[in-house]
Amino acid sequence: MMQYMRAGIYARISEDAGGKALGVGRQKKDCEKVAREKGWDVVAYYVDNDVSATRSKRRPEYERMLADIALRRIDAVVIYSIDRLTRRPAELEVIIALADVYDFQMATVSGGIHIATQEDRMLARTMGALASYETSKMSQRLKRKFLEKAELGEPHGFSPYGYTRVQPVDVNGITSRIGRDIIHQEHGEIVREAARRTLKGESLRSIVTDFNVRSIHGPKAVKWNSTILRQILLRPTNAGLRQYQGKVLGPSTTEPLYDTATHDRLVALLKDPSRRSNFSGSSYKYLLSGLAICGLCDGPMRRQIGREVVSKRTGAIKRQPPSYNCADCYKVRRHQEAVDELIVELIIARLSMPDAATFHQTGDSVLADEAQASIEAIDAKLVLLVDRFTDDLCTAEQFKWGTEKLRLRRADAERKLDGARPRTLLSSLTDGGAVRENWGALPIDAQRDVVTDLLTVTILPAGSGKRFDPDLIEVKWKD
Repeated sequence: MMQYMRAGIYARISEDAGGKALGVGRQKKDCEKVAREKGWDVVAYYVDNDVSATRSKRRPEYERMLADIALRRIDAVVIYSIDRLTRRPAELEVIIALADVYDFQMATVSGGIHIATQEDRMLARTMGALASYETSKMSQRLKRKFLEKAELGEPHGFSPYGYTRVQPVDVNGITSRIGRDIIHQEHGEIVREAARRTLKGESLRSIVTDFNVRSIHGPKAVKWNSTILRQILLRPTNAGLRQYQGKVLGPSTTEPLYDTATHDRLVALLKDPSRRSNFSGSSYKYLLSGLAICGLCDGPMRRQIGREVVSKRTGAIKRQPPSYNCADCYKVRRHQEAVDELIVELIIARLSMPDAATFHQTGDSVLADEAQASIEAIDAKLVLLVDRFTDDLCTAEQFKWGTEKLRLRRADAERKLDGARPRTLLSSLTDGGAVRENWGALPIDAQRDVVTDLLTVTILPAGSGKRFDPDLIEVKWKD
């Protein structure tokens, strides 16, 4: 009499690019046929689709199957082949150990693999070892193939954000099987914009917030975030460089979005340990923190949250609005929003005057931009030189010679910048006469730069409990 067996079918495929699960579907059908031939009743299916048996840390359905064996919910397992179940000898030993304890059976579509007897288990171990060996050899072949592609500068995998994959056609009209990434007109400009804004000191958070407000779709998800943007800006691919396993091997066949100097500046900026991930530039979040001066002791004014005040008459608790307080004498305090509003209106009014357009006409903006770009490129090279010395890729003598040479070049670029620097920030504010709109579009660190360039703010002392008096905010315009 045939023993009643409750069988589970395990199916797995490493990659399913189309996501249609056709491969595991075929495995299930073949396994069902084997179960019918053996008279086993299929009571459960365990399917790990698009999951590797070597790279993946977890195989949820595989783990569920082991649990069901331990709970005696199934008496047998049908698989397509031993390498569908596992490519690791250690995992196979777990299966054999479970068979010892729970006396369950295993069958394969290809036949010949069982674990009921010691001879069966020895054969299973041999097949498992062969599967592991073949996996190792396949991995070596693939790694060598990927390295060769990288050395030739060819792309691999999916096109990165900012690019689209094309198949070049030669002069004879034959389409190449090797693709090439060219710039996606819309997405490429988004990456360039983010790079420009980052190098000007704008925070990644501010940029992604703007992208999301403008409903610019992210690389995968709808919304952008700072982590994704940082990863995109650090890609050597953007500068036409081919990277393999974290190392740049040389030029890529990919069309560059910008030059290598721009990429080096971005890497130096974004990997600077002193850079805060959620804010760039000034450490202040408010317009006049550290800029406004106390009219009593000349100390710096800092923004503080409002204090809680208890009414002597009713006992009610009321929180005062945020204020600028003197950080030295603590005797001068003024309503923060009222002071900010006053200063902003003064700046907008001044920059809206006809002569404001001449503020930025001193100096040579082209030379200044070139000098600034040179300084940032030199700084990036200094950082990379330090990394090379730390990683023992250059000698102490080479490091010393390189840093001295770069510092001399930096000093020369600084002299050029001092003589050619235009008031580019003020130029952007007066552009098109839309001063108020341009001001609102600036990040807080840029707004603080405008305040520093244009005026000095002194907050004079006032009597306790008095209403805000604009006359007690002293403004001195700079030449």
